[in-house]
Amino acid sequence: MLKKLLFGGLLAAALAFAQGDRMGGAMGGESGGDAGGRPSGGMGGDMGGMPRAMPTPMERMATLLNLNKDQKKQVKGIMDDSQKEALPVRDQMLKCRQAVGQAVAAGKSQDEIDAAIKEYAAAQAQMAQIELRAVAKIYQALDKDQQPKAVQLLALVNGIFKGKNWDSNPTSPN
Repeated sequence: MLKKLLFGGLLAAALAFAQGDRMGGAMGGESGGDAGGRPSGGMGGDMGGMPRAMPTPMERMATLLNLNKDQKKQVKGIMDDSQKEALPVRDQMLKCRQAVGQAVAAGKSQDEIDAAIKEYAAAQAQMAQIELRAVAKIYQALDKDQQPKAVQLLALVNGIFKGKNWDSNPTSPN
């Protein structure tokens, strides 16, 4: 029974991962507010109006860092190149996660399950390296007055390449 429960949980997590959910922590640790980072709650907010479109990650970066036109192109290029580098790692992460679930469901030994978990962790560490290298490259492209805000990119790019397209919102098709 426990194995079936674990497998079900792992399967649900794998499906959620496959959907490309990257919202966790993407708003830079802001508390409160809607998904676009604007204050919400209380009476009168957005009642009865048109729903606001959620800004894309590129729009959030441009706003956060106050990027000029050339910097936007440079940041987009950095992120596009990083996405290309991340695609095989993303696929490996999905395969490794499925392997963990299959090992649990098949009743494999704890050593075999641990080996599958280690493979997943290695792929996840490789993905984090790609994300952090992208932040470092973006930092170098910024002016001195923009650089202090770059630390907030760490939260924004966390998991950003888990989807097929880094610059789409999780609710939009990739």
